[in-house]
Order: sequence, then structure tokens, then C-alpha cells
Amino acid sequence: MWRYEADEHPKRRHHWEHDYAGFVQVGAKMVGKCPNNLTNEEAEALLTEGIPYYPARWRQDDPQRIYAVKDGVIYRAMPTNPGRSYHGFPELPDRFRELPAKLKRKVMERAEPLGCWNEVSKWLKG
Repeated sequence: MWRYEADEHPKRRHHWEHDYAGFVQVGAKMVGKCPNNLTNEEAEALLTEGIPYYPARWRQDDPQRIYAVKDGVIYRAMPTNPGRSYHGFPELPDRFRELPAKLKRKVMERAEPLGCWNEVSKWLKG
């Protein structure tokens, strides 16, 4: 349905040398880093399987964000080319906790059949 497209070329802001997701501090901001072995095909599958989020005042046809779960990590995708493509990155646990309860519940329900509910819960606790 949607394509994965990095928001910069070459992709570097959310990419690093490790094969696991994590965060680094850049100035005063924490930046989510995707595993270096996450392929574009896997990223597009996460978008397709993800949970679309339409905030109350959002008037676009396509979601403002898409949330997905992989390997015990929650990812947030944001539009790069609205209506066409998104780029994703690990969601900060603090930001996830601020989301509406219904959305958080849907994301956690997605983790259950993937067998990573415990890992996601642990990750959210930091």
C-alpha cells in the first residue's frame, strides 16, 4: 500500500552500524536508530502491516503516522511524500506513553501474535 522511503539520501539519520534498534543523543534530541540489517522490503512490510493513526483533527486520507512492532521494538513511520511513502524509526518509549490509550492498546495487541509482547513491555520500561 505505502512505500518505504528514507527522508534523506543517503539515509544516515536513523541508520547505524548495529543490527538492533536503539537511540543516540544528538544535541538535546534523542534519535531512534534502525537496525542495519533491516531491509527496505521489511520496512515496507511493516508499513503494510502497521497500525495507521489518524489524530482527531487530521483531515488527510492517509494516516499521519503508522505504528509497527518488530523484534520487541515499536516503530513510528511518518510521511515523506504524503499519500505515497513513509519513513520509520524506533519510537521513543516516553513518546509512546503519551499516545491515546486506544492506539497503545492496538500496538500492544499487535505484539502478542508476534511473540514479543514481553520484549515490548520491557523495552517501554527503558
